[in-house]
Amino acid sequence: MAFMKSAILVCVTAVLTVYLPQLWTKALPIITAGTVQPGFEPVAKLFRENFENGVEYPTGGSAFSVYYKGSKVVDIWGGYADSEAGRPWKEDTLTIVFSATKGMAALCMAVLVDRGHLDYDKTVASYWPEFAQNGKEKITVRTLLNHKAGLSEIGANVTLLGDQDALGEFLARYAPEWQPGTAQKYHALSFGLYASQLLRRADPKHRTLGQFFKEEIAQPFGIDFHIGLPLELYHRYPRLSWASAYMWFKEAITSRLMRQFIWKRLMTGKLQAVFQPVQFNELMVPEILALEQPSAWGVGTARALAKVYGILANGGATLKGQRLLSEAIIKKVMDEVKGTPVGMDGSAVAFNLGFAIEKDAKRFGHPGLGGMHGIADPQRKLGFGYVSSFLSTYTTGRDHRFHPLLEETYKCIEKLEAK
Repeated sequence: MAFMKSAILVCVTAVLTVYLPQLWTKALPIITAGTVQPGFEPVAKLFRENFENGVEYPTGGSAFSVYYKGSKVVDIWGGYADSEAGRPWKEDTLTIVFSATKGMAALCMAVLVDRGHLDYDKTVASYWPEFAQNGKEKITVRTLLNHKAGLSEIGANVTLLGDQDALGEFLARYAPEWQPGTAQKYHALSFGLYASQLLRRADPKHRTLGQFFKEEIAQPFGIDFHIGLPLELYHRYPRLSWASAYMWFKEAITSRLMRQFIWKRLMTGKLQAVFQPVQFNELMVPEILALEQPSAWGVGTARALAKVYGILANGGATLKGQRLLSEAIIKKVMDEVKGTPVGMDGSAVAFNLGFAIEKDAKRFGHPGLGGMHGIADPQRKLGFGYVSSFLSTYTTGRDHRFHPLLEETYKCIEKLEAK
């Protein structure tokens, strides 16, 4: 009887949550803008339809960008950076990309390897002696970057983020949760912290990862991405919104997997975990965003992600011959994928050298919480970037906003290449 009451309460809550807010929500004009090269018009059409058909959340904003053979071919955006203020998403609007930041951190490490300052197969302790504490002396750089070091449970301590020396001491003391190298578990928040501390020791200039990215990648290549958002750029940042019970139930209506997910929690009495709101309010504070958290707090545009991965997909160099990374290192990313894929958000994703690998599609990059995506396809010389201020229930697996755009882009390329 108690179970039936719980189930009825959940159903009533679902209806109220999904439909009542719509009665008071004032419809905003649909806004999309940007440019596409000839032949990619269907991508822009689908992007606008996503806003018209409710695929994109009406009060959020998003952007999608594609580089093909080194050239920008799609650069579109739409919706609102702040719907309450009526502020539309603009060409230069940037937003937090969560774990898609890890792809930029992995790139920094790859650049160091390319320059001979770091070796994937040497121990972390050979660069950072203090790291050898508590059974970590045999952990290699590769093991650390592949989420196999047993350091996955470390959270984000804002106080420590503001003191790199204290943070380094804390990370060095931390004892592994399992025998390093014997298992793999996603290092959600610790990945970038350890990468940055390692980079500080291996880099001849002893910079943090955020500083290294700015000086060696962002500035030389014109990449509008920041690991530690400068306060003077905060005016370009959107108001974040995130999936509540509304999105969970909207997804449950059409997703068999999500229906099973909710039913399982009904049966186990753990349904409250589904509805607990994620506390993202601190990520609206400029002083917090200014801190370096290379695991999850990178801020940038879809264009920035697409440009970086477009360069990597184009053999590591721009059309003008400016080299970001050698083809040999890029080949290592795809050719050395080993081990069992690690689960993220219910989906299996293989990791290698810090990048997330789609082995079947022969693509690499990194997704981020809420549906952020940065992807390189070296076979087709494609770089993709997608960001949004509305954080959906998707991280990996098929994203109803991003993946149709991805697929439409491939269709356009197939038609162009068939001519």
